[in-house]
Amino acid sequence: MIKFFRRIRQRLITENKLSKYLLYAVGEILLVMIGILLALQVNTWNEKRKTESTYFSMLEELKFNLKSDIDDIELNMGYHKQAYNSSKLISNVLRYDLQYNDSLDSHFSSVLIVPLFVPTTTAYTKLKETGTDLIKNDSLRYEIIGLYDRDYVFLKDWIGSERKQMYNNMYDLYQSNFESIDFMGSSHPSDFNDLIENKSFINYINHKNYYSTFTLNLYKRVLDAIKTILRMIDAELLKN
Repeated sequence: MIKFFRRIRQRLITENKLSKYLLYAVGEILLVMIGILLALQVNTWNEKRKTESTYFSMLEELKFNLKSDIDDIELNMGYHKQAYNSSKLISNVLRYDLQYNDSLDSHFSSVLIVPLFVPTTTAYTKLKETGTDLIKNDSLRYEIIGLYDRDYVFLKDWIGSERKQMYNNMYDLYQSNFESIDFMGSSHPSDFNDLIENKSFINYINHKNYYSTFTLNLYKRVLDAIKTILRMIDAELLKN
């Protein structure tokens, strides 16, 4: 093709047809420009398609991660409800000066339960590396950033603080006041009457009522936020 155009140019120059040569030269320049524009257009289209493919793949991965987080949250909420019920039962024992029975042993253990929240963040980590502006839907982007950088951070810090307090304040107390300890089973007190008079134990049980209630409400808000994001992601995926 190049040789073909070269022969045309040489023939026009040889025949001294300057006007035709200039017209041909302009035409050739236009053809080259059209070719470049077409190439740029194809490249732009390919990049757009690649970006969209990355976007929808990212949404699918985020969706998978968030569903895993829902499972983790619902499991943790079950443990917190168990701890709350145990703290309420022990509170009633303390308030009404009830007698000991061995059914309390499981509650002495479950009142200490503070399950870790470990969210799955692989997709969000990738998104931050790629750039959160990959998500063109502003509302969805703000919801996702708010969930991971605000809600998850606060929830993890809140639970981490409680676990630290429990281990610092209650581990030694249980070692001193229980003859058998199984944090996931039953813990039998050495002397029940001494235990229910222990100020540290009483304070922890009262604190646990408040803590478990607040934590369950916190988990519920996070769960609602996740479900909102999942609905928004599904709406975006329909555009694919």
